[in-house]
Amino acid sequence: MIANVQQSLQLKNAVTAAGIAWALATVHLAAIAAEDVDFPAAPKSQQEVMSSRGFVRHLSAWRTVQEIELLERVERTTLAQKQWNIRIDRLRKQLDQPAHSGRAAEEIREIADPYAVPALAAALTKESVLHVRGLYIEALSRIRSSAATAVLIQVAIDHPNPETRLAAVERLEVIGPHQAVPMLVAALGSADNGRINRAAEALGRLGGPSAVAPLIQALETQHLVVVGDDGPEGSTSATFTPSGGGLSMGGGKKNNKVSVKNNRVLEALVLLTGANFEWNASAWRAWLANRQAPPDFDPRRDE
Repeated sequence: MIANVQQSLQLKNAVTAAGIAWALATVHLAAIAAEDVDFPAAPKSQQEVMSSRGFVRHLSAWRTVQEIELLERVERTTLAQKQWNIRIDRLRKQLDQPAHSGRAAEEIREIADPYAVPALAAALTKESVLHVRGLYIEALSRIRSSAATAVLIQVAIDHPNPETRLAAVERLEVIGPHQAVPMLVAALGSADNGRINRAAEALGRLGGPSAVAPLIQALETQHLVVVGDDGPEGSTSATFTPSGGGLSMGGGKKNNKVSVKNNRVLEALVLLTGANFEWNASAWRAWLANRQAPPDFDPRRDE
């Protein structure tokens, strides 16, 4: 009987050992299998996805670093320009106060911040006092930015007051005519005959050799006019309009093109060249061609 019991225990121990060995083998195989299986990664958050693409959360939107820098620059510019609007408005009020006018005028003259250009341009446009406009023009000439120069050129061409236009031209002379001449030459192509003459007047002081040919071209210009018979009997009315305006005619009115001789253009040519061929554009062109030709140029050489 004892032998039977011992045999049973041995059998039981053998079964238990086999079971443990089988379990360990199973775990080992499972571990090996797990190493070769790619389990799906946990889904990334929107923050992780956008960050991996180079975006940053800014003002309730995903933006690139470059966009953020641009927005911040625009914001700084807008704020600075608003501050200049406030400051120039304050200085303008002080100009009317005897106790503060001298210091206010000096502060305006000393402005050299490019952010002040829009405020100065707006103040200049609405200013009714000549000497105050002169202060704004002086400040713009000190800034020496392309935007400030563009304002001065516009004033030199388009301001209704001749003294203010002259003040702007004088400042442009100091800055350097080469910056103003291209824009003044472009204005010679205007449909507005008055603007052509004002630009020519400025070119007479600022222009160089590059302005001569465009001035010759603008000696006499064509303009579209409206001719009608609405006036008293025997009279004719004419209204200048921008060329190509597509006007609607009625009541006997019609479009006509007329040639206009531009006195300021001729004056500018005389000032710049020292010559005077009056309204003879062909003579002006021949003179210019002769000046531009090299000393040994012979026009018959290619005949």
